[in-house]
Amino acid sequence: MSINQPLWSRVGLTAPHRLSIAVACMCTNKVSKGFTLVELVVVISIMAVMATAALDRLFWYQGQAEKTAMEYTATMIKSGLWMKAASLMMSEHTSGIPTLTEQNPIDLLAQKPENYLGEMRNVKIEMLESGNWLYDASTHQIVYIVKHRRYFKPEVTEDYRVRYGMKVLYGEMDIASGNKVLYIAGVTLVPLSKYTWH
Repeated sequence: MSINQPLWSRVGLTAPHRLSIAVACMCTNKVSKGFTLVELVVVISIMAVMATAALDRLFWYQGQAEKTAMEYTATMIKSGLWMKAASLMMSEHTSGIPTLTEQNPIDLLAQKPENYLGEMRNVKIEMLESGNWLYDASTHQIVYIVKHRRYFKPEVTEDYRVRYGMKVLYGEMDIASGNKVLYIAGVTLVPLSKYTWH
C-alpha cells in the first residue's frame, strides 16, 4: 500500500462511507458557527427583562434605606424633645414646655444629622438638594426632602416633603371636688404630611 494514496483508500472506506463522513462533517461545521439571529434576539430579550427587574428592585432597596434613615432621625428628634421636657419638669419649669413647640428641636441633639441643611425661613423646597433635613422657622416645622421618589406617593401631588411638627401633650388629673384638671405631660414630634412609602 502506497503512502501517497488517499487516507480513505488506505483504510478501505467505500464511496457510501465517504459520503456519510462528509455529511457528518458538514453538520458539525454548521453547529459550531454559534447563535442564530433568532437565538440572539431571544437571549438579549431575556437579559433585558432580568436587568429591568434587578434595577426596579435596586430602586426599592434605595427607597427603603432612605425611609429607615429618615424615621430613625425623627425618632432621635422625638427623644431629644422628651428629654428636654423631662428636664424642665424635674426643675419645676413645666410652664416652659409649650415654648419647645416654637424652637428648633434639632438643636437639642448631641450630634446633628450629617444631612441637616440648617434653619431657614420661607424656603423654596425645589431650590434645595433632596435627601436632606431642615428646620422651617416660619412654620416651626422639621422638614425632610425625599430623594428616592419612585415608591413615595404623597397625598399632595409633587410634594416630596415629609413635615413634622411639635405638639404639647396634656394629661387629666382628678381633684378632690370631683373635677378634672389638665396638666402638661410632655411634648412630642408628630408627622404632618400624609403619604405612602412602600
